[in-house]
Amino acid sequence: MRQRKFGKTGLTVSEIGMGTWELGGREWGDIGEKEAVDLLRYAFEKGVTYYDTADQYGGGRAERLLGEAFSALGNRVVIATKLGYELDSDGWISQGGEVPAFNASRDYIRQSVEGSLTRLKRDMIDIYQFHAPPPEEMWDEAFGTMAELKSEGKIRFYGLCLGNEAQALKAIAETGISSLMLTYNILNQAMANPVMETAAEKGIAVTVRQPLSSGLLSGNLNADTVFAENDYRKTWSREKFLTDLERVEEIKSVVRGKAKSLPQAALKFILAHPAVCCVTPGMMTPAQVDDGVATSGGAPLPSAIIKKLREN
Repeated sequence: MRQRKFGKTGLTVSEIGMGTWELGGREWGDIGEKEAVDLLRYAFEKGVTYYDTADQYGGGRAERLLGEAFSALGNRVVIATKLGYELDSDGWISQGGEVPAFNASRDYIRQSVEGSLTRLKRDMIDIYQFHAPPPEEMWDEAFGTMAELKSEGKIRFYGLCLGNEAQALKAIAETGISSLMLTYNILNQAMANPVMETAAEKGIAVTVRQPLSSGLLSGNLNADTVFAENDYRKTWSREKFLTDLERVEEIKSVVRGKAKSLPQAALKFILAHPAVCCVTPGMMTPAQVDDGVATSGGAPLPSAIIKKLREN
């Protein structure tokens, strides 16, 4: 497994990390707790040292599973968790609910960090991130509170997830963030320029979520795929789903013979961007771990293929 510097934090992480939203069990179908813990430990054995989670995932379940899996390993694994949405709000997408309220007040942040520390069985959180940009009226207080938690030793670094271009650039310019977590994949390259380039210039680590575009780039979805009742992808519009599948077939024709699998090609595409420190595909089986890990250390995609995919 290749390692990469995590911006200017001094941390080093595996370039293939692991997303754990799927382990929450509310938006991606069912997975047993023992199965999930075994999977986390298997990923570590294969060289994965960076794990992305959130207090919201499974109502705290994903953090608790990470604590169970890795509490004895100390700083051998880097865990990035998120806050902002009410703890028990995960599952709203698959159930057709409303977007939960976002809270970035000082009191809520302080309450949330204590809960995450307890579930993760840690004295300090490596990377603490807002799950989305704080509302404008909470912006200064929110990032000020993060700075306080860092000075108090409750967190090592803090960052921001998601948001639009303007919000990401504002955070880079105005706050002390050390990381940005962005959506970036072959099907969605909107954040490549200028956000990712600006982050790299400032020494801010960029981690990538949804590298396989929620499974579209896994090669396992087709027009006949039926999603489980607790799988948020059941809410996708049929028309867009079919259009995306057509785009995936075009991508397959471009990368055919250049990578061992479509997911590996998708991850290699992301890792080719110089701003990227770590890619965090969701994994629910040992085979998915193996395929992700195999991406690291292999030959990169040819530059001509990268260029063509960037024009996709």
